[in-house]
Amino acid sequence: MLAQPTAHLLHAPRHQRRCRPLPARLAPARFPYFLCILLVAVLLQHPASALARDPSVLDGLALAQRGVSANLCALTFDDGPGQTTEALLDILRDKGVRGTFFVVGSRVHRYPETLKRLVAEGNEVGNHTFTHVSLRQRQPVEQLSEIARTNGELAKLGIVPRYLRPPYGRYDNATIDAAAAQGMTIALWSVDSRDWRKHDLAAVLPRKVYGVLGVRGVFLFHDNHRETVEALPNLIDRLSEAGCTFVTMSEYVETSGPLCLH
Repeated sequence: MLAQPTAHLLHAPRHQRRCRPLPARLAPARFPYFLCILLVAVLLQHPASALARDPSVLDGLALAQRGVSANLCALTFDDGPGQTTEALLDILRDKGVRGTFFVVGSRVHRYPETLKRLVAEGNEVGNHTFTHVSLRQRQPVEQLSEIARTNGELAKLGIVPRYLRPPYGRYDNATIDAAAAQGMTIALWSVDSRDWRKHDLAAVLPRKVYGVLGVRGVFLFHDNHRETVEALPNLIDRLSEAGCTFVTMSEYVETSGPLCLH
């Protein structure tokens, strides 16, 4: 006997059609896929949080919990020194503000006088690696070399940095060990101006950061962006009006102990 052909669901009259439920096993199978996508998105937004929080690292949360009682604001500048750093130093001098500059080691020998002036005017210098690489993608020996070479260039100018800021905020346990071997602490930021992609810096005046109300914290800028330099005078005025007391990174860390959030 020949098997009877089975009519396709779409060939049936409309009133006889029924939606076939998906097999139950498909939903659990797809769940890990969506979970992975969500995890990747979170890590891209908070790259340094890929690690369990290390108490020796001054990450965004640790920094946001400090400086509250004195309303401290630390202006920090990455990726210099460069052609616009001198103009930025003029602004800081005229405004009576001192900042912290996380410098790229390969650029130090090109701007020795700028760095000497920077220190003479009370600003602080930090380490931003030698070639601005993502340390988390390098072997431990390469990470140590990136940090040590920068310290070596700064030592020629009599500068000994206390803090390391890994490019892109990316680090791992090897980075923590390498920084410690150089007598340094990893220090990130609590307020990102995103000046590398935005020309309007008004957004760096947050009302709430990591659960702490008010305008305060460690602000991340880049001194190799002319737009940042041009916007800085007005920005400093607005931060001053908001009650900021401007300090260097070391002063920010040392002036106020950690705040317990409830």
